[in-house]
Amino acid sequence: MHAKTLVTTLDLSSVEELPSAQQKIYVLSVAHMSINDVAVNRIETLHDINNFQTSKRLSFPITINNTNDVNDGNCPPPIILNRLIDALRSGNHKLILRKWKQGARWWNLNMNHADTSSSSTANDNSNINNTLSMAKAEVAGYRLAKLAMSHHSQQHKRKICAHVPDVLYFSHDENDTESAPWALFSYFGDCTEGLDEDGNEERNIDINIENNSTLKWDLKNAISVAKTSQSSSSLQHNHLVECKHYPSTMTKTRHEFGFDEPHPRHGRVPIDECSDYAHMILRDVVLPVQFSFFEWSSSSSSSSSLQPSVNDMEWKHSLCALAVDSQTSKSFQYQDMIAVYRHAQQRLSAAKKNATVGDERMDALLQMMYECVSALEHEWDGHDGRHPPPLPAVICHMDLQPQNLTFWHDRHGNDNGNINVHVSKHCSVASVVDFEEAAYADPRFEVLLICRKVLANLEQAEGLW
Repeated sequence: MHAKTLVTTLDLSSVEELPSAQQKIYVLSVAHMSINDVAVNRIETLHDINNFQTSKRLSFPITINNTNDVNDGNCPPPIILNRLIDALRSGNHKLILRKWKQGARWWNLNMNHADTSSSSTANDNSNINNTLSMAKAEVAGYRLAKLAMSHHSQQHKRKICAHVPDVLYFSHDENDTESAPWALFSYFGDCTEGLDEDGNEERNIDINIENNSTLKWDLKNAISVAKTSQSSSSLQHNHLVECKHYPSTMTKTRHEFGFDEPHPRHGRVPIDECSDYAHMILRDVVLPVQFSFFEWSSSSSSSSSLQPSVNDMEWKHSLCALAVDSQTSKSFQYQDMIAVYRHAQQRLSAAKKNATVGDERMDALLQMMYECVSALEHEWDGHDGRHPPPLPAVICHMDLQPQNLTFWHDRHGNDNGNINVHVSKHCSVASVVDFEEAAYADPRFEVLLICRKVLANLEQAEGLW
């Protein structure tokens, strides 16, 4: 087996930057793709993509592990090129580029937990905001969720399921260069994009790919397969219409769990629609993903059809990136959450003691936080030493709110065929994005956070739980 590194270059017809608070996100329209040999001393420089907007060109290295017997032109291209071709085809020549520019301290469970160790130093604290750690965790979240959703769709023969973008390339998969992390994702826009009014295919079917490398593959066959699979899949979706109801009706201040809580950035789902929304999320996202992990955990380690069809090392690395212990892929549990909250309370209390100006309101809030965390600790230890029964760990998104999803509804199901009228029973999740807060954890974390972030009162939360 011989390994060889090639460079893939995407010539771009346009670059559109999308609004994002923490990261940089771009929609790339690809006009041409070429594959070339690359000198070893140039590989490191290919990870720096700072000038792609002005040059309208994006280049990145790919490693081919087995280069035997590929010069006759009959062998299929490597998986990464197949996935790129398929993504260009299904996305109408569009891809998503994501550049991480900062980490998250408070909201990301993984980042918080790194700061709960008693041996934390100034250096350790700075690692909490380590952008690369967050990027690796988010990429792992996408990959595991994609795998779980695909598995559930195949096992349960679901023709339509929530789409999780495919990670086509990640800059730090095979090395830890000093450049900022970035990744290419498949594009998923309006479900009717590329279809005419009758739902018929009108995508740009020509994929301009040029292979200038010394390795020869049957790219024409790969393009043909991509065309066939995408054409058949588009026919299954032509009755679906993009639904913008939930993202466009968010309320900025909501009375929830006994008090008015402001949400100035994105807002929250209105109170009278919370329950329908939460049950839709449970049906379309949470249960499909969690069922896959439950099936994987219950199946034998031998060759079972329920086992994830991925390289064992890739699977392990993805779990480790999201786990409480990166060495053993130990999942986050209830007591880990309590440790995060307790450490945050102690850190804030220490900062308050060092403050030069008194603040009675802050004192009251810190006391309230102390009592709440103590109640959580009592809940864990207060049942005659009997802890809640363990469940198999799963990938948890941790922030399944409308700003992180897209939706569609059935044009044939709505009353009187009016696609402009929102009917919750005909609405479903089209895609799930932004795995910034994802963790490998107890599955009840996901439901717990839907109860807290989406639902507005105890009655709704108990109904979902």
